[in-house]
Amino acid sequence: MKPIERISEYLKYKVIAQHQFEQSLHLSNGYIYKQLKNKGSIGSDILIRIHERYTELNILWILTGEGQMLNNFPKLIEIH
Repeated sequence: MKPIERISEYLKYKVIAQHQFEQSLHLSNGYIYKQLKNKGSIGSDILIRIHERYTELNILWILTGEGQMLNNFPKLIEIH
């Protein structure tokens, strides 16, 4: 599975429309669809934008398929 296919899987899991995802990353309309259709690759600049904007998404999982889709951030302990 390619990174674009894992990104598509994430969008389906989070119920995020491709158009909404493209807008949030300042990508052209239809970018995700075109990459999926042609099994294209995603440039490092776009992967960096994804990593910065979607912090819960595990970038290593996108790139390699290893690990979990979502990062497991430790819960903060409230001190009263």
